[in-house]
Amino acid sequence: MRTKSQLIRDTQMLLSRRLNRSLAPPDRVSLNVTLRCNLTCSMCTTCYDSPELSLTEIKGIIDQTADWGVEVFNPLGGEPFMRSDIEKILSYAVQRGFYVTVTTNGTLITEKRARAIAAIPPDRLHFNISLDGDQQANDEIRSAGMWARAIQGYQRIRAADEAAGNSKRKILTNTILHARNADRFMAILDEQEALGFDGVQILNLFRQSDETPANGNALWFEDDDLPHLADVAERLAARAERQGVVGFRIQNSPENLRRIPSYYRDSLTPLDAPCWAGWKELYINADGKAIMCDGTLDFLQGNFGSVRDHTLQQLWVSPALRERRSTVRTCSTPCVQDCYLRESSDSIPSLITDAGRMVTRRIADRISSFKPTAQENPDTTLCLELSDVCPCGDPECSTPEHRWTALVKNIDHFDAGDWRRYRDEGRIDFGRGFMGFEVVRSIIDDLKARRIRFGQLAIRWRGEPLLHPEAHPILEFLLNTIAAGHVATRLVIETDGRFLTDDVASLASHPAEQLWILNGDRAPMSVIEHAEQMLGDHRHANVAIWKAHTARAGLNTDALHINGTPVYAGEPPPFKDAIWMRRGSHAHYLADQEATRALNDVATALGVGVRLKRDNRPVANPETHRNPVISWDGKVTMDPLDIGLSQVEGDVVHSTFSAAWSR
Repeated sequence: MRTKSQLIRDTQMLLSRRLNRSLAPPDRVSLNVTLRCNLTCSMCTTCYDSPELSLTEIKGIIDQTADWGVEVFNPLGGEPFMRSDIEKILSYAVQRGFYVTVTTNGTLITEKRARAIAAIPPDRLHFNISLDGDQQANDEIRSAGMWARAIQGYQRIRAADEAAGNSKRKILTNTILHARNADRFMAILDEQEALGFDGVQILNLFRQSDETPANGNALWFEDDDLPHLADVAERLAARAERQGVVGFRIQNSPENLRRIPSYYRDSLTPLDAPCWAGWKELYINADGKAIMCDGTLDFLQGNFGSVRDHTLQQLWVSPALRERRSTVRTCSTPCVQDCYLRESSDSIPSLITDAGRMVTRRIADRISSFKPTAQENPDTTLCLELSDVCPCGDPECSTPEHRWTALVKNIDHFDAGDWRRYRDEGRIDFGRGFMGFEVVRSIIDDLKARRIRFGQLAIRWRGEPLLHPEAHPILEFLLNTIAAGHVATRLVIETDGRFLTDDVASLASHPAEQLWILNGDRAPMSVIEHAEQMLGDHRHANVAIWKAHTARAGLNTDALHINGTPVYAGEPPPFKDAIWMRRGSHAHYLADQEATRALNDVATALGVGVRLKRDNRPVANPETHRNPVISWDGKVTMDPLDIGLSQVEGDVVHSTFSAAWSR
């Protein structure tokens, strides 16, 4: 069901098309950054030498798009990597807040360019690699050796992301279904899945014209091919219907896939669904001209101005565009109808129905908030990662140091005490690594609506949560939620203490139950004790403070400043002030055994016993207890040791946590 903002926007778009007015900005601004390409694909007629906008001009378009409130900036080609400055364009778009997807043939991705890509947040920059089948089918279209080069480029991106410590970047394939690969198309998708791609966008050939090369026409489905094509399309639609929310996914809808045979029969009824060309997208060509479909599938003939003469918003309200839209509204040219669908704005009845459902849902959620929680998980901790950046320098820290370096690259002499000032002066690049407050709200709203509650809600995973620019309002929001009886019994905040401010420390006076874990592995004891004192000035009876240290060989136990505080080794202490000597956690059981030996040695030196569950060793029937973690970019894993997010079971940005938790 739509959110309130989505409902308003969809209604504005519907009225825009009905009245032929610009009542809402487009969903996306698309820009051909170049029309050049290093390949000569047999079916392509759209790549050629053309004047191009400069980097400065493109940045200006990105700025206008961001300031306008358009959600998507869409860089296109040609082959984008023909531009030597494409990485700068992509990085700038991400810095302006866009989530960017780039379509590329992949053959120009060198190791150097892959490293530049890895420096751009993986949640904000995705790729579509054009692969027109397996090696045989692809190279028949794109020339010999191009499949291997594309795969090499793809693997270089994956390797560079892994070396940078990034989470898995979404990389799809764009694959044309054509007469030369249809007989093995299902096997082609299986191959792409085995290669580690995240999914596929299945494309159709452009309609044949006098300009289509003869070998391009050989890819077209003729009458004798259509029965087999119908069978393939139905199998693809069935696969799309049964696929899960994670893993390799066909991006097309089942309905779209079932329309493919009609497209090749020339029997697709024009405007089976309304075309939103001219409302959904503002499209800028490489030379700066604004273009759109002219009703005969020719975009270049539909130009209506230039960004060198007008702003984007001036183009959007121009009489010339209004005239082009009138053509689209009465268009009778058969097309496959998937490039400019906007089904969420197609009908007034559906909008009215969703508005009614929204009101009903809010009433139901309000009523359910007074009922007992439907699903209690008292022994489980849900962890939210507000940040995956950490400045500690601890050799066992799972957060790569280069993330911190990139965060403070505009600061010559860093002082943790001036963190808020650096933030307010805009000297910190928060472009990656921080969970958005809106994501936090959506997670909490989902849990409240489903009446799911955990024993603890923990704020920490790989990075330092108090680096977050909105740490105070987020923590206050979570404490208010817990105090109202939702989501969890207590809030757990683990921090190294160096970014603890007075206003954040004052949250220790909040009535909600709290556990503060001060991580002695990541900060000097003087910082830990100062943080303890700051919290102590505000705390109430339902606040506990643990000073936590990981047991390691050579740990100086005399420097722990125990001062009569109870010491616990192994399992977490009871809910009271304590010094916690914990065992290092490792995915491999042999490393776990070594960590256990180090814990026993430290406990002996401190004169305390060890309470510890068994090592993480291979067993016939391993425990299946799930420990949910939501990464800063919305990925859901049930294993806190999965720091590389290789076992993602959900995504709260595109779905909900409850959907992953209930699997």
